[in-house]
Amino acid sequence: AQLTSICCPLVPQVLKSCTEFIEKHGIVDGIYRLSGIASNIQKLRHEFDSEQIPDLTKDIYIQDIHCVGSLCKLYFRELPNPLLTYQLYEKFS
Repeated sequence: AQLTSICCPLVPQVLKSCTEFIEKHGIVDGIYRLSGIASNIQKLRHEFDSEQIPDLTKDIYIQDIHCVGSLCKLYFRELPNPLLTYQLYEKFS
């Protein structure tokens, strides 16, 4: 939560909302390893895409907390360029 409050304009809303929710409710095994229910992930994605900030405290998301982690992974996977750019690949090999 501290990072998102400092970098507010730089962090997309979907990541701010999801990370804050996971920090508060996501103390479960495999929060990023296990996938959420596909329909819940798509519902969340649609809400963020329509520029709404979904209420992540709804039972549907609390009961399927992995869908929030899955949405974060999906966001990073669909970036046009990798978060760690191609120029950095050699430094990691």
